[in-house]
Parts: sequence; structure tokens; C-alpha cells
Amino acid sequence: MNKNTIAIVAFNKPDLLYLYLEQIFCEPTIEDYQIQIHTEDGYDKEQDDVLKFYKEKFPKATISQVLKPNHGSCPLAGFHNILSTYLYASEESRAGDFLIVGEEDMIPTQDYIRYNKYIYDNFLKKYPRVMGAAHKRRVEAEKEGDPELLLGDYQCTSLSVISTDAINKYLRPALSDSLLYCNPILFYSLRYPLSRIAPMDHTHHDGAIERIMDANKLFVLKPDQTRSMHVGLSGVFCKGKAPEGTFEERISQWRELIKDGEKLRSLSNLPEDLVVTDPKGPEWEDLTLDLDRDKCKASSWWYDPLNEFKKYIETVNTHK
Repeated sequence: MNKNTIAIVAFNKPDLLYLYLEQIFCEPTIEDYQIQIHTEDGYDKEQDDVLKFYKEKFPKATISQVLKPNHGSCPLAGFHNILSTYLYASEESRAGDFLIVGEEDMIPTQDYIRYNKYIYDNFLKKYPRVMGAAHKRRVEAEKEGDPELLLGDYQCTSLSVISTDAINKYLRPALSDSLLYCNPILFYSLRYPLSRIAPMDHTHHDGAIERIMDANKLFVLKPDQTRSMHVGLSGVFCKGKAPEGTFEERISQWRELIKDGEKLRSLSNLPEDLVVTDPKGPEWEDLTLDLDRDKCKASSWWYDPLNEFKKYIETVNTHK
């Protein structure tokens, strides 16, 4: 049986990839996982130095780089790299039971691995219609919530964990279609004509996965207390001035920016897209579903006004 996988999508932010790996290597069980860095032709070669550093520092860890051809006809930056990661990491020859997903500019808290494994063990395995867990909505990410509570609904922000069974059953049929990468809007129009999401709306990778969720009536869990921050200051969706200088100088600047959300946002043309949290992460023992949606302090539910999530969980529990 292959190790479960931590798949991190990377391309042109090697300093943030360094910080991402620094966070997950705080996890005592990290050697139980295979870590895959998913990238495409044209990636920043400084990324190679980052991987070399961590391979030498943690020789017992399983770290590999997955280099994929750049999908030149795809109109959305990073779209193919992110979605193809699910396909590669879930193939039978290399897959474990679940996939923990990451992007280099979404720095996780130090409990991220334990948190996502707990969700797989206690929820994804028991409730097949719960497709996975996702990051907290960005507009609520800096609000302090209860670290032991989860909400469930029909909205999917970027995933943090998903079972390989769910990938192969629900995601693979859609994500294997080349039209998705050449013309996402046309693909959405043809494949999901009745979706509540219009073809020209929410077009990027999380929108693709949310359409799959919607079509299959699947749920996703989200934390009341965030387990990640979004700190990218470069790229098509992160138009701002990123740290400059040597690699060490940039790392030092990022460490300071991560402490100060307002300063980070002041450097961006899209400040509402950037959020920070305590890199250490919250203290917690158990995770609980807020089925009545009256305990979470800093999160909101979406697209499930009849609370079908609660009905589903209670039905499964009744028939155990």
C-alpha cells in the first residue's frame, strides 16, 4: 500500500514553497506521507534548490517533483497544473487512501496534516457524500473561530483533503476531458448546463470542482478556525509587489508580512484576496460537525437552506 500523499502545486514562488514545506515538516508523522511537488515546464528553477534543501535536511522523508508539460492552450494560469494534480496523485499505481492538497502561496498551519487526516479518518471514510474538506472562505479567514468545529454545505472553496475514491469516482471523469483545459467556459456550458453556477462565473479550478460537487449532490466541510493563509503577491490573481532580493532576504520579508495582514494587503492591488493567521495553528483535540449551525462563531454556510447536510449525516448515523 502506497503512503498517503501531500500534493503541493508550485510554479513561480520558491520562497513561499520553502515556507510551506517548513510548516508541514513540523508534523511529527511527516515521514508517513509521500510529498509531491507538482509543477510544469517553465517553473522557477530556484524551486530545485528548495527541494534539495529539504531532501538533505530530512533524508528519511519521501519528496519528489512531478514535472508536467505546460498546457499552452489553457486560458487560465495554473488551472491545468492544479486540476491535473488530482489525476496524477490518485492513480492506482501511486495513490494512498487520501490526498492532502496544497498550493505554494496558501501557507498551512502546523497542524494542517493532523487536521486533514482527522477529517479523512472520522468523516470522509464514514460519509460518502462528504467529498472532502476545503479552506475557510477568504472573507472570513481572519475571524477567530472555534478550532474544533466544522461546517458542512454545498460550497467548495479550494480543497485541503479528499479521498482518492472520491477523486476517481467524481473528479476523474470530468478532469480527464481535454476540452476543460482548452475552453473551460464551453466545457461548463456543455457538461453542466443546469448548474447554479453560470458558465462564465467562477471559472477557475475551485469552480470546476464545485460544479462536480453540485452535479453529484456532494458536501464539503470547512473549519470555523482557518488552517491556512493566502499570501501570494504575484501572478494573475495576486497583483502586487512581492518581496525582492536574495532568497534569504525574501524569506525574511515574508516572515514579517505573515505577521501583519494589513501590511501584506497594502502591497496588493487585490487586498481582499490576502489573509493571514497564526502559523502555528490552534490547539484542539477533536473535530465536531456543527449540524445545527448555531455553534460556529466565524463561519457561514452556503447553498443549503434546508440543511440537507444535517439530514444526510443523521440518516447515515441512524442506519449504522
